[in-house]
Amino acid sequence: MRSRVIAVMAAAVAATAALAQPAHAAPLVDGVYRFAALKDGKCLMWPKSYKNIGMVSLGACTDNGSTSANWHVRQRPNGTMEVSTPGSNPRTCLRLETDYRVMVNDNCADKYAEWTVSYGSAGPGSVVWADIEHTPGDQSNSWGKLVDSPDVTGRIVVRRAPIEPHYWALQQVS
Repeated sequence: MRSRVIAVMAAAVAATAALAQPAHAAPLVDGVYRFAALKDGKCLMWPKSYKNIGMVSLGACTDNGSTSANWHVRQRPNGTMEVSTPGSNPRTCLRLETDYRVMVNDNCADKYAEWTVSYGSAGPGSVVWADIEHTPGDQSNSWGKLVDSPDVTGRIVVRRAPIEPHYWALQQVS
């Protein structure tokens, strides 16, 4: 009887873990990608300010140099991913500020530039989505998912509450 109870509890834990992970989610491989908001089709944009440093926002999905929607995603040695503007010198990375707004900054080394990027689909013929989550390697409590949030400056913020992952349509650029 006791082993049956343990087996049932183990199955319940496994089912809960499966629900927490989006269906068909897989890690993104290194490359250049475009992330489009599913709500309005606008893309996650580099800042238009000096050296492309500043607040990330949503805008037209163009390949224009100052408004490019293309992001370089690459694995870091600690297992998290770096999301940067391609070809930037010095390198600039997607960074989480202490108020949970998302910026591009030229410091790619600290915990605020560490992300997990996974992708998936709701099934055959459906849009492929990307789930961009802040996951600092030091296990601090600044985790959360990148969302399009109209109530904050720049519309992009990391929310700590569990959120459906279907916010960004994913297009591989190269």
